[in-house]
Amino acid sequence: MSLTSSDRMTASGAPVLRLAGVRTRLGSTVVLDDLSLSVESGQVVGVVGGAGSTVFDTVCGFVRPESGELSWRGSALRPRPHRLTTLGLARTLQGVGLYGGLTVLENVLVGSPGVPPVPAVPAGRRAGVGVALIGAARTRLQGTALRDLASERLVRLGLGDYVSAHLAAVPASLHARVVLARALLAGPELLVLDDPTAGLDAGEAAALADAVRPPAGADNAVLIATNDAGFAARACDRVVALDGVDGH
Repeated sequence: MSLTSSDRMTASGAPVLRLAGVRTRLGSTVVLDDLSLSVESGQVVGVVGGAGSTVFDTVCGFVRPESGELSWRGSALRPRPHRLTTLGLARTLQGVGLYGGLTVLENVLVGSPGVPPVPAVPAGRRAGVGVALIGAARTRLQGTALRDLASERLVRLGLGDYVSAHLAAVPASLHARVVLARALLAGPELLVLDDPTAGLDAGEAAALADAVRPPAGADNAVLIATNDAGFAARACDRVVALDGVDGH
C-alpha cells in the first residue's frame, strides 16, 4: 500500500487514535496492508480510496485486523461496536438509533443532558412511553443553548426545513443526516464518518465540511472515510490516500 498525505496543520499532544502496521483481510483478499496513521486532538483526518470503508470498519470493531496495533490516547485498543460511546467514539450508520413519533430536532437531542435514553423505534411507529419521557424533557430544553445548537447543526446539514417535522415526514434518504447531527451535537472525542457526503449536493457537502470541524482548541477529532477527494481537501487537515489495494 502506498500512502500519500497533505498537511495543513500539525496538532500537538498524544494521538487520539493511532493505527500501526494494520493488516486487514476480507475473505481471501488483503484490503489493508501495513497501514499506519494517527489522528491528533483537534484534527480532521481523511482516508480516501476504496479501502476507506474497511478502515472505518476496523476502527469501529466491525472487522478485526489479523496483525498490527490500534491505540487510544496511548493505550492499546480493541474496539467493540457496542461499547464505542463509553470510549468516547461516535460513528454514524444509516438509519440507526432514530425514534419514530419524534420530531427531527427531538431525535437530535436524544442522549443530550436532560433527555433520557429510550429504545429506538423505527420511523412510522409510535414510541410510546419514550415519546412521553422525551416530551417532558424537551419542555426543560426550550430556548436553551443546546436546543439552538442542535437546530443550527440541522440547518448546516441541509435539514432546516425539517427541524420541527416528525421523522416519518422526512425522506429516508435524509435520515443519515439526522444521525450525523446528533453525533456532532454530542461532541465525542473521536467522530468516525463513513462516506458522509453520500446523497449531498456540492453546497451541502461544503456545509458539512465546515460543520464537522472541531472548535478551535478542542481535544476532540474526526476521522473520515470518503471517495470524495474534493470534500476531503476542504474538510480535512490531513488526507491519506490508499493506493494499490482493493476495497469494498
